Amino acid sequence: MNKKATYSLNILVGIFFFIFYTTIVNAVLNQDILSFPFIILTIYFFISIFTLTPASTELGEKTKDWNAIIASYSMIVAFLISPIWVLIKSFKN
Repeated sequence: MNKKATYSLNILVGIFFFIFYTTIVNAVLNQDILSFPFIILTIYFFISIFTLTPASTELGEKTKDWNAIIASYSMIVAFLISPIWVLIKSFKN
């Protein structure tokens, strides 16, 4: 898969996870995503949409030989840790 298709797919997956987060906060918790405790998570997950591509490709390469169950959750883990991952990688270089 070429880089443009991978980037587009990761953006779509990131948007899906972000919509899932907003649905959980709005419907299940009956809270506004722009209220105080949730605004921090909202900003973090919004940044995760755009930092998902580098983190998911590297995490996918590291988990490709692992158990299928663990490898299938690597995209969720990549979405959750991608801003931190990119920040650490940028300070290392």
